Amino acid sequence: MSLLKARVLIVLAVLHFAPLTDAAEAPLKLRVGYSVITAGPSILWVTKETGIFTRHGLDVELLYISTTLLSQAMLSGAVEIGGVSGVPAVTSNLEGSDLVIFASVSSTGSLAYLVAAKEITRPEQLEGKRIGVTRLGSNSHFVLRLALKELGISEKKISILQLESSANMLVALQSGKIDAFPTTVEYRAAAQSLGFNVLVDLRKLGIKMLSGDLFARRPFIQKNEEIVRRFLRAIVEGIHYYKTHKHRSMEIMAKYMRAKDSKMLGVGYDFYAQAYVSRPYPNVQGIRLALEDLSQRNPKAREATTEQFFESGLVKELDESGFIDRLYK
Repeated sequence: MSLLKARVLIVLAVLHFAPLTDAAEAPLKLRVGYSVITAGPSILWVTKETGIFTRHGLDVELLYISTTLLSQAMLSGAVEIGGVSGVPAVTSNLEGSDLVIFASVSSTGSLAYLVAAKEITRPEQLEGKRIGVTRLGSNSHFVLRLALKELGISEKKISILQLESSANMLVALQSGKIDAFPTTVEYRAAAQSLGFNVLVDLRKLGIKMLSGDLFARRPFIQKNEEIVRRFLRAIVEGIHYYKTHKHRSMEIMAKYMRAKDSKMLGVGYDFYAQAYVSRPYPNVQGIRLALEDLSQRNPKAREATTEQFFESGLVKELDESGFIDRLYK
């Protein structure tokens, strides 16, 4: 063997077995959108702030985007993953988009209560009244329709005001500008402490709405399986961390929610410590419920099958690998 050939073989061997370069080891960038400043997206905040995303080779940028704009942002490529109620994804999919739910991190949503003014103690008293939602078409609007259905009240018999947030709605209820609003567990507790009434608790009715869902464009999932796989592993590990590190998780929640009320933070934390699931399979029951609601206004929902709205393969793969079981040993 010539000296030159020997040197070439040595160089090739070194290149083959050498550690990856810094460039190759750079974390994979991922943009994730969320739409509420309540305890709901805590799992995203906690997983990022504790460095769990980084340990799984991801550089995750969390972006606050209103619910009604999130789907558009994802379809334009500005955001790759949505972390909020999957209702907008289902709605968008019905209209021909390729958004699908690939995981659901909570078994039930904290946005499950209809809070009313002190003088409103019976459902029929809501007729002719003003009810707040964040935005028309938002998850709060969806919850309002479910609550009205349970109460036997037509949406046509109320006035709806768009007020952007639960905080704004609570202030509006206090000032008399609205008479009721659908809200989360934290603001339900705050409203009750002020003497307001809870007319409906959808959780007690066994209704499992879409909430805490993770969704993306189907082609993105197919072309970037490894990124989504890493993201899911990080989220599952983040759920375990959240459930076992209350103090640190509440510190992170306080930072993102800009909240100082420890009691309110504690209510939100305790709710999700129970609601977050270790195996985040897509919430098929919630998809059916969303389609049932949408079918009243969109004929396409009556013809749709639940399978077109979710992908469960990566969660199943993660579950069967034993990764989740090892976290909880």
